[in-house]
Parts: sequence; C-alpha cells; structure tokens
Amino acid sequence: MPPGTPTDHSPRDRFGPDHHAAGDRLGSPREATDILALADRLFRWADARDWAGPDPYDGLTGPLGRLAVHRVLRQALLQAVKRSRIDLRPVLGIRPLRTATAAATAAGACARLSASPVWRERALRLGGLAAAEQLSGRYAGLWRYEFDVQTRWAYYPATVPNLVATTFCADGCLDTGTLGDEAVRSLAHGLLEHLHNGEFFTYTPAGDVLVHNANLMGAALAARLARTGTLPGGLADRLVDAARGAVEVSLDGQRPDGSWPYGRGPRLGWVDGFHTGYVLLRLEQAGTLLGIDVRRPLERGVDHYLRHLFDGPLPRYFADGRSRRDPNNDATAVRMAAWVAHHGFVQADFALSVLAAVADRYPGLGTDARAKGWQGNRALWESPRWSAAPLLDALTALHAVLPDGRHPAAPAAQPTTAAS
Repeated sequence: MPPGTPTDHSPRDRFGPDHHAAGDRLGSPREATDILALADRLFRWADARDWAGPDPYDGLTGPLGRLAVHRVLRQALLQAVKRSRIDLRPVLGIRPLRTATAAATAAGACARLSASPVWRERALRLGGLAAAEQLSGRYAGLWRYEFDVQTRWAYYPATVPNLVATTFCADGCLDTGTLGDEAVRSLAHGLLEHLHNGEFFTYTPAGDVLVHNANLMGAALAARLARTGTLPGGLADRLVDAARGAVEVSLDGQRPDGSWPYGRGPRLGWVDGFHTGYVLLRLEQAGTLLGIDVRRPLERGVDHYLRHLFDGPLPRYFADGRSRRDPNNDATAVRMAAWVAHHGFVQADFALSVLAAVADRYPGLGTDARAKGWQGNRALWESPRWSAAPLLDALTALHAVLPDGRHPAAPAAQPTTAAS
C-alpha cells in the first residue's frame, strides 16, 4: 500500500475519544527527539528575527500601495510582490512585519510542549504579544491583519478585523491562557455581532460570501468560547446556536466527491490543500465540542484529500494539480498528515515522509534552497505568518503523536532577540 493511501474505506469511529490503537502511532522515540530538535531550531530562527519578516500579502503596505486606489491596481501590485522571483520589497519600501497571527499560531504550537519550562515561557510570551493586539473600540475583541488585502472576491483594509486572523489569534491566546475573562466576553460579543450574519460566519464584518474554511473556523471558535465557563448563559447559548447553524451550512456545501470548494459563488469553486486542511480540522473540532456526529463527512473529506491533494508524500496545491511548492500549503500538509495518521487513515510513517519531502525549503531548518538549485521566491519561505509559524504548529502536532512525544526534554535555555 503506497504512502498516502487510506488504510480502508469502511466507516469507523475514528473521531471519538478512543478512535485509535497504540499501533497507529508514528515512528520511534528517536524520531520524536528529532522532530523536537527541528521545532526548536525553527523557533530560534524566527525568534531571532522577533517574528518579523515578509508576508505574501504585504504588497500594499509600502508607499506605492497607498496610490493603488482601484481593485485591479491593488490586486496587481499585491500579486506582483507576492509572486516575483526577485524580492521587490526593499525597492518598494515594504518593511518587515510582525503579525499577531504568526505570534498566536506559534504560541499555540509552543503550548503543546509546555511540560518543558522553556517551551512554556515561549508560549506565554508569544501569547501575550497576540493578546496585546486584540482590538478595542468598534470591533472590540477581534483581531485583524496588519496589512490591506485585495483578493479576487473581496477587499478588506488593515483597520478591519477578519475571521481567520481572529480565530488563529483567539486560539493561540486561549491555548496559553493569556486572555482574561473580560477579553473573552468581548471576543464572544464581537464574533456574534460583527462576524456572523445569522446564517454563517463571515470573513469580514461587511462580507456576505460563504468561505467554508472561515465559516468552520468561526463555528469551532464559537463552540470553544461557549465551553469556557466564563460567559453568561444566554451568550453561551447564542454561540452554540450560531456554531450549529454554521456547521450545517458547510456540511450542505460538501460535494459528492467529498471535497469542499473554497467558497459559495462565482469563481470560488477551486479546491486546494491548505484550505481543505483547515476545513477538516475545524469541522472535527466543532463537531466534537457541539456533540454533532460528523464522522461520515470527515471520512469522505479525508478520502478526497489524500487521493487528490498528494502525489505520494508530496503535497499538491490544487486538487489533481501539479506539486506546486508553497510554505503554508506544505506545512499544513505535514499537520494534516499527522492528523490523518493519528486517526488511522494512513500508514504510520506517512507524516514523516511528508515532512521529509518538504522540509528542505524552509530556511528556518538550516537549509539553503539556493544550494539545492531552487530559484523560487525565497521571501515567501521566510515569512513568519506563512511559513515559520504554520510549520512550527505542524512539527509540534507531529511530535505529540510520536511515542513519548507528550513529554519533551527541555531545550537548552538561551537568550533570544525577542526576549532580550
């Protein structure tokens, strides 16, 4: 059976508390140690840069971005900066960014290893950075991106919160305990008031487009907030009702082949790897918290994901497309490979094979892509939000499913740029 092939297609209770046997776990204790060493190396690389760097969507932050007042001009400039093989940022006056989303994603990743005092300190420090960026005023309780974004379907400026940033930041802060009770209440109110339209969770306050991964992120976050025990009963009930409705909307959007399109509407029908990963992870989380049986939709989704978004252990960007390299897609593939192995869908060594297939392009792991003859967009791979943070999340998740992976040895404590 080749790597990436589901172990069987029969319905199984893979998504309950006792869904797998010990034999489904990955690797060996030595491999767990190796994964932890990679995670530590990656953390130090990003932390030495204060978690600041380029971002795929930072093209509008320079002086030229302020002159791009039309949708076509904004999208052209953003895509030119994102895709250029030569880094245009220094020429265009685009400075490195430290984003709350990157800090929060990394905080949640570190929190998995908090049995170690060093990793616990890292988690708390990054969680605190993300918590400090929670918005006040009109959009109190939510989070934003630190740059304007123009996509093919929407424009949202840096002054406006969005659901993806809010979910990643909220999860990182909740994982690290860096949000107080009042901040949690503010988040719950903001989520319902500004990012839910009565039917599903919206990407932005003014958005009316159903984006499945964002909708399920909102549902999972609402369900998590309702379970905190710090909210008034009426507010918790409203969160549960909104989450249940949103889950049903996205369940209705699953295609007969098991896939989810990116969104509902014209030009949103594509299927890609990392958004599919987000859908599956958040659907399981929401279903578990809400007590909704989503086993069959998850099994169908996983089957499509493994068959159409991998070429052996190498992730595909688009379903059945070429194996286009992208750091977020690759990191999410490692995260998902650990998850599907944990649930018994693939052979035990699949996640390690995926990691081995993609790791050589991440500069944070000490690789030199230029020495390997790769001439791609290096700045994309140096992005804290798009590269380092999601890979750190994937590595710590993979470590957690390896034998003895839940009790890491503490790495040697050393001062870092961010901590000094």
